[in-house]
Amino acid sequence: MKKILYLLLLSGCLASTSSCSKDDTDPKCGFYNGNQLYKGPQNGCYYINSSGNKEYVAHSYCNC
Repeated sequence: MKKILYLLLLSGCLASTSSCSKDDTDPKCGFYNGNQLYKGPQNGCYYINSSGNKEYVAHSYCNC
């Protein structure tokens, strides 16, 4: 029973775009036009747009 519950939780997490994603583990670096900024693996500064894609901004907007 615990395995089934775990698998359901994991599958819901993987299907979600707003939670449990890799972006939630990236360092948060402030805000740009109301959007949470993140620092990527190659030090890029970005936010997630309404389509779910990364939009990169100038490094001067990041506070990390």
